[in-house]
Amino acid sequence: MRFSPPSPPSLFTALSLSLLLAACGGNKGDPGGKSPDIVAPACKVLRVTPEASVTAGFLDPLMTIDYTAATPGACDDFKLVDKARATVPTGVVAASEWANPNGGIAGSRTIEPLLTLLPDTPYGLQLNGTAVSSFNTGQQRRGALDGEVTDLPVEFGELKGASRIASAQINGLIDVLAHDYAGGNPIATGALKLLLRHELPHLASPNASFDAQVKRVRYRSLDASGAPITLSGLLVYPVQAPGGPAVDYNGKPLVIGQRGAESNDADAPSSGRNAMVLIGLAAAGKGHVYFTPDLIGRGDTAASPQAFLIAADTAAQTVDMLTAVNAYFVQNHQAQLGKDLRMLGPSQGAFSAMASVPHLARHTTIRLVSTGDGPFDNRHTTDSVLRAAAGAPLDEYSDKADFSRIPDYLGRVLAALRDYQHLDYDPKDVFDAGGQVLPSFLADYRAGKHDDMTPHLLVNSPASGSQRYDLPLAEFRMFHYSDDTLVPARNTVDMMARLQTAGQRVASVTRGDCREKSLLVKTLREFSHSKSLPHTICLPFQIDDFVGRLP
Repeated sequence: MRFSPPSPPSLFTALSLSLLLAACGGNKGDPGGKSPDIVAPACKVLRVTPEASVTAGFLDPLMTIDYTAATPGACDDFKLVDKARATVPTGVVAASEWANPNGGIAGSRTIEPLLTLLPDTPYGLQLNGTAVSSFNTGQQRRGALDGEVTDLPVEFGELKGASRIASAQINGLIDVLAHDYAGGNPIATGALKLLLRHELPHLASPNASFDAQVKRVRYRSLDASGAPITLSGLLVYPVQAPGGPAVDYNGKPLVIGQRGAESNDADAPSSGRNAMVLIGLAAAGKGHVYFTPDLIGRGDTAASPQAFLIAADTAAQTVDMLTAVNAYFVQNHQAQLGKDLRMLGPSQGAFSAMASVPHLARHTTIRLVSTGDGPFDNRHTTDSVLRAAAGAPLDEYSDKADFSRIPDYLGRVLAALRDYQHLDYDPKDVFDAGGQVLPSFLADYRAGKHDDMTPHLLVNSPASGSQRYDLPLAEFRMFHYSDDTLVPARNTVDMMARLQTAGQRVASVTRGDCREKSLLVKTLREFSHSKSLPHTICLPFQIDDFVGRLP
């Protein structure tokens, strides 16, 4: 079976696609190095950070190990030691294990020191008493601001050139969207205004009481090796509108927007031209402090490989931006932001949201997590479609798949596993010169000759891991279009089931309503031929629901 790349989305699907830049494209890059293949008693290490190459690491590092083992719990003894090999006290940030269908388990564990480490000092990491990495600290802390937080002019639709957006403009976001989607055509704009106001009532009337200030943030986080790097992101927060209430930032609630999948050269959230700013404007207008991390490979780090569906890195970069945003308000407004947090993410952003939850729960009180069409079981999503493409029977992870989209998705997944988890991957073994998947690769995959991929995919599959969620105030609203042809809806079904298993403690888990029989969906399906539409069609309803739930 051969595959052709997906065609670009039609202009008509901008209603959903401009809010989520279409998910899951990717480039393949050059082959990377092989797995370090470190072996501790009963454990094989897939990846550990910080790596030994880190000579000026953070004073408060996150330390992550991904591994395989024969039995659960065999690799729990992951610890930090000083230069005298004495144990340094740490806390567990996230820990999960997965049953490997090929035998044994895969696992991932992230820890952090309970106290700041000494500067310019060597430390080591041990697993079951065996050294697996060493690194030196420098002088920096994660989440430190890097330079000034600068005003960011918004360039989206009719919002042009201003970094401060008036509450009246926020309350007219539907008109901005309609004008942009219609390309300025007055007849089409009028028709779209009526349709959008009917279908998206909360976006049509966000009841903004505040103006919004839009800023660009640069902050310190980690790269693939665990070494310090500067990342960028978008910040939007409320400011007093003329004649409106004053703003006291002390105790203000937080909103995080997690972006969907985007190419490295597309407009990042911190460009002011990305549609994530619209969610920020709606949130800030209602009195919330909003931010969206670009994540590595976007914005200031567009030359770096993206950590596409890599859980540990995505989570670390998100919580580091939270630290930076809190620092900005302390330094510039002498205010301590509140702990209440609400988070929204579509597609890759849904995965990013779930990957970040254990990390964010250590610093905030999570109230709401809204996800849309998320690839929560990376292993099943990839495995099922590859087996089906090789001739195996379809299952719920492949029965609605658009097989022409495999090259984009698979290329991005494998490149990230190579760049961030040391998977031995050479694009020439998977793709032909035209970017299509080689039939020989599919045959070998079905025959079990690429089982080394499985544990790498598992440790980035929150729907099937053992991570415990103790979030008694958190409401999970999980949207997924039933006929999604890129990320099967079974991902969300399984993620919801995981959140509801014995031992989990959350306030509620609810399937969001994608309004699949609505006039908006019917119109989009009738007039659009975009291959991305089934994956993004839920997004307007997800955002409208989220805005309506912001207090």
